[in-house]
Amino acid sequence: MDLSAVKAAARPELVGYAAAAADNAMDLLDDAELLSGAGRRARAYSAAVLAIEEFGKAAGLLALVVMPEGLRAGSPVRRMLEWHQLKQAGGLLMAVVHFGPPGLPAKLAALPDSELARILTMTEALAQDADRLKLRGLYVDMDKRGRIRRPSEVTDLEVAEQLAWARQAAWSASLLRDPGDRAWLCDPPAEVVELSRALVGALTEAGDAGSPKAASAAMLEAVCKFRQQMAASDAEPRRRREQQADAGTTKNSGSKAVTGP
Repeated sequence: MDLSAVKAAARPELVGYAAAAADNAMDLLDDAELLSGAGRRARAYSAAVLAIEEFGKAAGLLALVVMPEGLRAGSPVRRMLEWHQLKQAGGLLMAVVHFGPPGLPAKLAALPDSELARILTMTEALAQDADRLKLRGLYVDMDKRGRIRRPSEVTDLEVAEQLAWARQAAWSASLLRDPGDRAWLCDPPAEVVELSRALVGALTEAGDAGSPKAASAAMLEAVCKFRQQMAASDAEPRRRREQQADAGTTKNSGSKAVTGP
């Protein structure tokens, strides 16, 4: 991947890149389904995890599409598109929240704090398991106890669960894959742009960490920044209305205080 070319790309080119990533993720999911049907559990699991990662990459590209060019030029593109655990966490968030662009920002802003914490905790746990088992589905390895771990040990239940998450991520990404539903990207809503700003800030602060826990922490930080900004934006018009109301009340009170001789 040429990161400088990604930063310099025009918005239509990035839209095409994001759509191609979503299409490829769908192909990986189809491969996982075929492998699962043929009884190739381990490879099916790994293909499903890769599909979720690719959906997460499409989401990262979507963030680059909607952000202003100046912000994109200084954004941590490598971390957004090459950090495997972040892409897993992003793809799983797509699956858990059930969003279709541009609906995610509104849903994140409206979620109660307790529900948001539950979702992100779940996403972190799922990303940790996926990162571990993705490799287990491809390679023979040895654990801390000296036990040999084989791909054939991946279970039917583990495959079914990962396929279910991949299908849900695919449903969320369906609007991105449909050219007729991508028109909003030409003029993205303010809250979508704000979410991309929050993501850039969180990833810049995260540095070079690479674990699933760090990826989830960066995502949590981005969501918290976004929610704080949205709350401040909502509060400002309300404050102005209150000031105008107070000014009107003061003016009316002053007028009534004037009496004739």
